[in-house]
Amino acid sequence: MITKGIVKKGEYYDSVTLMLAAKRLGGLPGVIDSAVVMGTAENRAILVASGLLLAEFEHSIDSDLLVAVRAEDEQAADAAIAGAGDALKSLRTRPGNAAGALPRGWDQALAMLPGANLAMVSVAGRYAGGLALQALQQGLHVMLFSDNVPLEQEIDLKRYAAERGLLVMGPDCGTAIINGAPLA
Repeated sequence: MITKGIVKKGEYYDSVTLMLAAKRLGGLPGVIDSAVVMGTAENRAILVASGLLLAEFEHSIDSDLLVAVRAEDEQAADAAIAGAGDALKSLRTRPGNAAGALPRGWDQALAMLPGANLAMVSVAGRYAGGLALQALQQGLHVMLFSDNVPLEQEIDLKRYAAERGLLVMGPDCGTAIINGAPLA
C-alpha cells in the first residue's frame, strides 16, 4: 500500500466539484482512499484523521488544491493522481457552454447570461465577500455558498442588499433548487 499526492498552487475549486472528483478517483482500480480538497487548515485536519496528510501538504494555503491517494501500489496511485486533473476539468465544463470557457469577470459572465439575476459565489472565504459585493453592485441577488466569511462582512452585505431590494443567501448556504435548476 502507498499514499501519494500533489499540491497545485492557486488552483481553486468549489467543494461540490472536489467531492465529485474524489469520488471518481476513489472508484479507480487499485485506489483504497482519496481526497481532493483545498489546502485549508480544516481540510488538512481531516487529512490527518484519514491518514492522507502528506508532508508536502503541511504548508498549503486556502487557494492550493491538494490531491491525495492511498492505493494498492504505486502504479494505481500515479494513475489516480494523473486522472485528477481530467476529472476536475470535466466537472468544470458547464452544460450549454460547449467550449467549456468560464467567464473571467462580471462583464464576461453577464455577457454570457444577459438575463441573469442571481450570482452564485463559491470561492475561498477570504475572497467571497468582495465578489458577493461586486455581484450586488451589478444588481444581482447572491447565493453565497462559501464559508468562513467574517460575520461583520456578512452583515454589511445583507444590509447593502436589503437597501437595494436584493437578497443574499448565505454564507455557507448549502445547495438550492431555483426554478427547477439545482445550484451547488
